[in-house]
Amino acid sequence: MLSDETRRVLDQGARMLIGGEWVTVGARRSIPVLDPSSGQEISALVAGTAADVDAAVGAAKAAFDGIWASKGPGEREALIRKWADLVEGNAMLLAQLETVDVGMPLWMATNLNVQGTLGSIRYMSGWPTKISGRTVDIGLPIPDAEFFGYTVREPIGVIGAIIPWNVPLMLAAWKIAPALAAGCTIVVKPSENACLSVLVLADLGRQAGIPDGVINVVTGYGQEAGEALVRHPDVSKITFTGSTGTGIRIAKAAAEGVKKITLELGGKSPQVLFDDANLDQAIPGVANGIFLNSGQICVAGSRLYVQRSIFEQTVERLAQLADKLRVGPGLLETTQIGPVVSAAQRDKVAGYIASAEAEGASIASGSGNLNAEGFYVRPTVITDAKQSMKVAREEIFGPVLTVIGFDEFDEGVSLANDSVYGLAACVWTQDLSKAMRFVKRIKTGKVAVNSDPIPYPALPEGGRKASGYGRDLGEEAIDGFLETKSVLIRS
Repeated sequence: MLSDETRRVLDQGARMLIGGEWVTVGARRSIPVLDPSSGQEISALVAGTAADVDAAVGAAKAAFDGIWASKGPGEREALIRKWADLVEGNAMLLAQLETVDVGMPLWMATNLNVQGTLGSIRYMSGWPTKISGRTVDIGLPIPDAEFFGYTVREPIGVIGAIIPWNVPLMLAAWKIAPALAAGCTIVVKPSENACLSVLVLADLGRQAGIPDGVINVVTGYGQEAGEALVRHPDVSKITFTGSTGTGIRIAKAAAEGVKKITLELGGKSPQVLFDDANLDQAIPGVANGIFLNSGQICVAGSRLYVQRSIFEQTVERLAQLADKLRVGPGLLETTQIGPVVSAAQRDKVAGYIASAEAEGASIASGSGNLNAEGFYVRPTVITDAKQSMKVAREEIFGPVLTVIGFDEFDEGVSLANDSVYGLAACVWTQDLSKAMRFVKRIKTGKVAVNSDPIPYPALPEGGRKASGYGRDLGEEAIDGFLETKSVLIRS
């Protein structure tokens, strides 16, 4: 049952937040918002234009040069903390919007997504008063002269943030909160597939007293609004989370404007299960690492490498667990796995499952599409797979786990590293020495030992290789929104 406040947001019509004001459709196109559990239209978005982006960037630049620049670190910290309090007070609204927009179960939207968003904002709120430079002992060979040197950390300027549809609320907070903590202003372009919660999140910032123009949200398509944001001359940095292909195009466009950029891109994250692991812990952990949010997680552990002595029992137990997971609408309390975000995503995932069978793999559980309204895919375990298959090499972004066997430690590590991606990895073993050897050799931005790689605000998130560069979260996120200025004074 949706709350009255959630229904009000769904019914209020398409709008964007620019310079503290709501901008409605007007003469623009609208974009339908579909509930993934039914495929029915439940709301609408504005298809923002390049002119809207220009207005939003102009508002952000005016705020950066004016009122936001006048706010000291303590004032920024207090405003961000108040924003966090409003997020907490509107937790159910945000969770319900995320459920009907993305499809994730309400329990996940409430306990993981909203709480993760809240934790990130509160963590970042402590940073404005902690940003500092350093002094440098200067020894220049100039007779009878003394010098003093120091560095200053300064905000970069206007930030352009482009975020995907899988967990839009949390990812918006990952971009906005550190940018504001560093003293920047921001224009957010969320995915046209899911962004209702982002609009509410930005409005809560406005209600908290964050000045107009500091947080702006322009909805619309990537080819128009996204492209305009990346190329705008007054945007100093782009921070993007999404596919590797789109990230490469953004990097090329940003390079033409000599903009700073952070890219958190695709992943095909490995999970390596050794025969000394606690299977009662590892089996549900492996399943959670891939089936959570229907596999629509950047760090989803979609490749499982299992030591052959436990291969058969692992596949059997995973298949049994997958078949027992209750698939259904995210608002139902009994639902464990919700739909994927769209019909196109459902068909894409189904195509990968079909390709695995065509290449000789076997389906140990699941059967592709569910015979139901909405965009559902059963949790699927694929065995008899080979490293060369599409399902083992390409990012699927669905509840599909590919299982491949290995014999010795070196082979397991080699298979895990055999990917163009390097976002995250999981290792399951009770041998701490083995775990640490794995951590040292795996080429990923994050490693989880006996756990799926859940985000934590103080730990940076980001990848290597085709998974991008730069970091969200942690002190590293703050660094990404700061410039360093060197100062040399001769006395």
